[in-house]
Amino acid sequence: MKLSEPQKTVANSKSRFRVVIAGRRFGKTMLSIREICYHARIPNRDIFYITSSYRAAKMIVWKPLKKRLLQLQWAKKINESELSIVLVNGSTISLKGAENGDALRGVSLDFVVFDEVASVEESVWTEVIRPALADRQGGALFIGTPQGKSNWSYDLWRLGQDGVDDWNSWQFTTKQGGWVTDEEIVPFIVTGK
Repeated sequence: MKLSEPQKTVANSKSRFRVVIAGRRFGKTMLSIREICYHARIPNRDIFYITSSYRAAKMIVWKPLKKRLLQLQWAKKINESELSIVLVNGSTISLKGAENGDALRGVSLDFVVFDEVASVEESVWTEVIRPALADRQGGALFIGTPQGKSNWSYDLWRLGQDGVDDWNSWQFTTKQGGWVTDEEIVPFIVTGK
Protein backbone atom coordinates (compact mmCIF):
# COMPACT_ATOMS: atom_id res chain seq x y z
CA MET A 1 0.00 0.00 0.00
CA LYS A 2 1.53 3.27 -1.13
CA LEU A 3 1.93 5.86 1.61
CA SER A 4 2.90 9.52 1.43
CA GLU A 5 5.95 10.65 3.39
CA PRO A 6 3.85 12.00 6.30
CA GLN A 7 1.89 8.74 6.43
CA LYS A 8 5.18 6.81 6.46
CA THR A 9 6.35 8.93 9.40
CA VAL A 10 3.31 7.84 11.40
CA ALA A 11 3.50 4.21 10.25
CA ASN A 12 7.19 3.97 11.17
CA SER A 13 6.68 5.34 14.68
CA LYS A 14 7.23 2.77 17.41
CA SER A 15 5.01 4.64 19.87
CA ARG A 16 2.21 2.57 21.37
CA PHE A 17 -0.30 5.42 21.09
CA ARG A 18 -0.27 7.69 18.04
CA VAL A 19 -2.46 10.71 17.30
CA VAL A 20 -2.86 12.21 13.83
CA ILE A 21 -4.80 15.42 13.34
CA ALA A 22 -4.95 16.19 9.64
CA GLY A 23 -6.95 18.02 7.01
CA ARG A 24 -9.63 16.40 4.92
CA ARG A 25 -8.40 14.09 2.16
CA PHE A 26 -4.98 13.79 3.85
CA GLY A 27 -5.26 10.00 3.66
CA LYS A 28 -6.25 9.16 7.22
CA THR A 29 -8.47 6.25 6.14
CA MET A 30 -5.73 4.74 3.98
CA LEU A 31 -3.31 5.06 6.88
CA SER A 32 -5.85 3.39 9.18
CA ILE A 33 -6.31 0.47 6.80
CA ARG A 34 -2.55 0.07 6.53
CA GLU A 35 -2.18 0.04 10.31
CA ILE A 36 -5.07 -2.39 10.77
CA CYS A 37 -3.49 -4.77 8.23
CA TYR A 38 -0.04 -4.34 9.74
CA HIS A 39 -1.27 -5.36 13.20
CA ALA A 40 -3.56 -8.09 11.85
CA ARG A 41 -0.68 -9.82 10.06
CA ILE A 42 0.29 -11.33 13.43
CA PRO A 43 -1.81 -14.44 14.15
CA ASN A 44 -4.75 -14.39 16.55
CA ARG A 45 -4.96 -10.62 17.04
CA ASP A 46 -8.17 -8.78 17.87
CA ILE A 47 -8.48 -5.37 16.28
CA PHE A 48 -11.22 -2.74 16.40
CA TYR A 49 -11.87 0.22 14.14
CA ILE A 50 -14.13 2.64 16.03
CA THR A 51 -15.82 5.80 14.84
CA SER A 52 -18.84 7.85 15.85
CA SER A 53 -21.46 5.36 14.63
CA TYR A 54 -21.83 1.91 13.17
CA ARG A 55 -23.22 3.48 10.00
CA ALA A 56 -20.21 5.80 9.71
CA ALA A 57 -17.83 2.85 10.17
CA LYS A 58 -19.52 1.02 7.32
CA MET A 59 -19.53 4.11 5.09
CA ILE A 60 -15.92 5.17 5.76
CA VAL A 61 -13.78 2.06 5.89
CA TRP A 62 -15.70 -1.19 5.27
CA LYS A 63 -15.47 -1.33 1.48
CA PRO A 64 -11.79 -0.31 1.11
CA LEU A 65 -10.75 -2.54 4.02
CA LYS A 66 -12.50 -5.57 2.51
CA LYS A 67 -10.97 -4.81 -0.88
CA ARG A 68 -7.47 -4.63 0.60
CA LEU A 69 -7.84 -7.87 2.58
CA LEU A 70 -9.22 -9.68 -0.47
CA GLN A 71 -6.30 -8.39 -2.57
CA LEU A 72 -3.90 -9.74 0.04
CA GLN A 73 -5.86 -13.03 0.14
CA TRP A 74 -5.98 -12.73 3.92
CA ALA A 75 -9.77 -12.90 4.40
CA LYS A 76 -11.16 -16.23 5.58
CA LYS A 77 -14.67 -15.19 6.65
CA ILE A 78 -16.42 -11.85 6.03
CA ASN A 79 -19.50 -11.08 8.12
CA GLU A 80 -21.40 -8.27 6.39
CA SER A 81 -23.99 -7.83 9.13
CA GLU A 82 -21.45 -7.58 11.97
CA LEU A 83 -18.80 -5.73 9.91
CA SER A 84 -16.13 -8.21 10.94
CA ILE A 85 -13.50 -10.15 9.07
CA VAL A 86 -11.70 -13.25 10.30
CA LEU A 87 -8.33 -13.71 8.63
CA VAL A 88 -6.66 -16.95 7.58
CA ASN A 89 -4.18 -16.49 10.46
CA GLY A 90 -6.95 -16.30 13.09
CA SER A 91 -6.87 -12.53 13.58
CA THR A 92 -10.20 -10.70 13.68
CA ILE A 93 -10.92 -7.14 12.53
CA SER A 94 -14.20 -5.59 13.68
CA LEU A 95 -15.72 -2.23 12.80
CA LYS A 96 -17.64 -0.59 15.62
CA GLY A 97 -19.72 2.47 16.29
CA ALA A 98 -19.19 4.39 19.52
CA GLU A 99 -22.83 5.40 19.94
CA ASN A 100 -23.18 2.75 22.69
CA GLY A 101 -19.75 2.53 24.30
CA ASP A 102 -20.89 0.02 26.91
CA ALA A 103 -21.59 -2.49 24.13
CA LEU A 104 -17.84 -2.55 23.44
CA ARG A 105 -16.96 -3.84 26.92
CA GLY A 106 -15.66 -7.29 27.73
CA VAL A 107 -13.07 -7.79 25.01
CA SER A 108 -9.29 -7.89 24.99
CA LEU A 109 -7.74 -5.97 22.14
CA ASP A 110 -4.36 -5.86 20.45
CA PHE A 111 -4.93 -2.70 18.43
CA VAL A 112 -7.61 -0.08 17.86
CA VAL A 113 -8.17 2.79 15.46
CA PHE A 114 -10.32 5.70 16.63
CA ASP A 115 -11.49 7.60 13.54
CA GLU A 116 -12.87 11.14 13.85
CA VAL A 117 -11.83 10.87 17.47
CA ALA A 118 -13.32 14.24 18.49
CA SER A 119 -16.78 12.86 17.60
CA VAL A 120 -16.45 9.93 20.00
CA GLU A 121 -17.21 10.27 23.71
CA GLU A 122 -13.98 10.35 25.72
CA SER A 123 -15.34 7.72 28.11
CA VAL A 124 -15.32 5.15 25.28
CA TRP A 125 -11.53 5.46 25.36
CA THR A 126 -10.90 5.95 29.07
CA GLU A 127 -13.47 3.54 30.52
CA VAL A 128 -13.91 0.91 27.82
CA ILE A 129 -11.14 0.61 25.23
CA ARG A 130 -8.04 1.62 27.19
CA PRO A 131 -8.66 -1.16 29.76
CA ALA A 132 -9.34 -3.60 26.89
CA LEU A 133 -5.79 -2.98 25.63
CA ALA A 134 -4.12 -3.45 29.02
CA ASP A 135 -3.71 -7.23 29.28
CA ARG A 136 -2.27 -7.50 25.76
CA GLN A 137 -0.44 -4.17 25.92
CA GLY A 138 -2.20 -3.20 22.72
CA GLY A 139 -1.77 0.05 20.85
CA ALA A 140 -4.01 2.70 19.36
CA LEU A 141 -4.12 5.10 16.44
CA PHE A 142 -6.31 8.16 16.89
CA ILE A 143 -7.15 10.08 13.73
CA GLY A 144 -9.32 13.07 13.01
CA THR A 145 -9.68 16.48 11.50
CA PRO A 146 -8.84 19.63 13.47
CA GLN A 147 -11.66 20.48 15.88
CA GLY A 148 -10.08 23.25 17.95
CA LYS A 149 -8.57 23.00 21.42
CA SER A 150 -11.70 22.37 23.49
CA ASN A 151 -12.05 18.63 22.97
CA TRP A 152 -10.34 15.48 24.13
CA SER A 153 -8.64 14.82 20.78
CA TYR A 154 -6.58 17.94 21.38
CA ASP A 155 -5.70 16.63 24.84
CA LEU A 156 -4.52 13.34 23.29
CA TRP A 157 -2.51 15.24 20.69
CA ARG A 158 -0.85 17.23 23.48
CA LEU A 159 0.32 13.99 25.15
CA GLY A 160 2.44 13.25 22.08
CA GLN A 161 3.73 16.80 21.88
CA ASP A 162 4.61 16.91 25.57
CA GLY A 163 6.81 13.81 25.37
CA VAL A 164 4.60 11.51 27.47
CA ASP A 165 5.98 7.95 27.33
CA ASP A 166 4.50 5.74 24.59
CA TRP A 167 2.73 8.70 22.92
CA ASN A 168 3.49 10.50 19.67
CA SER A 169 1.41 12.97 17.70
CA TRP A 170 1.41 14.85 14.42
CA GLN A 171 -0.56 17.56 12.68
CA PHE A 172 -0.70 17.66 8.89
CA THR A 173 -2.48 19.73 6.26
CA THR A 174 -4.45 18.33 3.36
CA LYS A 175 -1.64 19.39 1.04
CA GLN A 176 0.99 17.52 3.06
CA GLY A 177 -0.93 14.30 2.44
CA GLY A 178 0.01 14.53 -1.21
CA TRP A 179 -3.29 13.20 -2.53
CA VAL A 180 -5.01 16.50 -3.43
CA THR A 181 -3.63 18.85 -6.08
CA ASP A 182 -2.95 22.54 -5.45
CA GLU A 183 -5.72 23.38 -7.92
CA GLU A 184 -8.23 21.56 -5.72
CA ILE A 185 -6.93 23.02 -2.44
CA VAL A 186 -7.07 26.69 -3.54
CA PRO A 187 -10.91 26.78 -3.93
CA PHE A 188 -11.24 25.53 -0.33
CA ILE A 189 -9.09 28.39 0.94
CA VAL A 190 -10.76 31.09 -1.18
CA THR A 191 -14.35 30.12 -0.31
CA GLY A 192 -13.63 29.08 3.26
CA LYS A 193 -15.22 25.65 2.70
